[in-house]
Amino acid sequence: MSPILAIDGLSKHFGGQAALTAIDLAVEQGEFIALLGPSGCGKTTLLRCIAGFLTPEAGTVRLAGEDVTRLPPYRRPLNTVFQNYALFPHMSVAENVAYGPRRQGVARDEAARRAAEALELVGLSGFGERLPAELSGGQQQRVALARAIVNRPQLLLLDEPLSALDLKLRKKVQSELKQIQHRLGIAFLFVTHDQDEAMSMADRIVLMNRGRIEQIGRGQDIYARPATRFAADFIGDANLLAVDRRGDDSVSLLGGAITLPAADAPQGTLTGVLRPEDILVTTEPVAERLALPAVVSEIVHVGSHASVGLTVGDTTLTARLAPSALAGMSAGQAVFANIRLVDISLVPGDA
Repeated sequence: MSPILAIDGLSKHFGGQAALTAIDLAVEQGEFIALLGPSGCGKTTLLRCIAGFLTPEAGTVRLAGEDVTRLPPYRRPLNTVFQNYALFPHMSVAENVAYGPRRQGVARDEAARRAAEALELVGLSGFGERLPAELSGGQQQRVALARAIVNRPQLLLLDEPLSALDLKLRKKVQSELKQIQHRLGIAFLFVTHDQDEAMSMADRIVLMNRGRIEQIGRGQDIYARPATRFAADFIGDANLLAVDRRGDDSVSLLGGAITLPAADAPQGTLTGVLRPEDILVTTEPVAERLALPAVVSEIVHVGSHASVGLTVGDTTLTARLAPSALAGMSAGQAVFANIRLVDISLVPGDA
């Protein structure tokens, strides 16, 4: 089957500044894709080019095999859920959801039936007579989703739709949204700057930076094997280590305390990536690991885990430990940072 969305060489500029540069992306039918990156990286611009609200200078956008690059938004088989929901305050919930079918010339009774079906899908049966102001933020978000899916688009675009919700409600709606997407079986393209949101919801993450795609893959794969320094730093927490080359075959880190083979490493400047949870902190060396003498510089308790600062030579590392693993550990204590060389990734870029 061909992808439901295929983007080839898409570029967009604003005032001479590149907002998107040579974007290539394919989204399969039924896939949940997160566009992830910091503010200003181009993810919303990309979404707006797909929706038809912006026209790129170069490249193509194909939906279900059709070139829609120059088509207006209303002629594209997709819909968009915006950050502010954009519900009509004077209309009831049912009228808001039925608005799209009515605009397309669907009879009133049929539009009402479709609206009721969409509201049932998002868990809002019985809310049709209420006004938007009578709903919670999470309920309003689901009304906006129902309005977007009532005509069963082939692709649904979501522009940070959960950002206005508080943390606890956002977690709940994330789970509901993923379940709805599974039931509908349509592709979702979800814009977010929240890495936890992207990791928990998306089948694949498209990580963007400065108008380009840095890496595409499953969240756990990007976390375990980032392709660039930016990817390593943006997805999760990481110790970023300076790397010195030793000829063509090996590199050293932590002032020579670690030596790694580098025959397959990228050329140019490198950064070593070591995740905090891959450091085992003990008072005695651990067999089958490289035990680096260290001093505890700080211990910060963060709910289910503790963040432990370690001074190793001239470098400060961060380890993540369960509270039970601290065992009376305190700042100033001499310990060992035990690591496995296989847990260190080498990526392009300067630490």
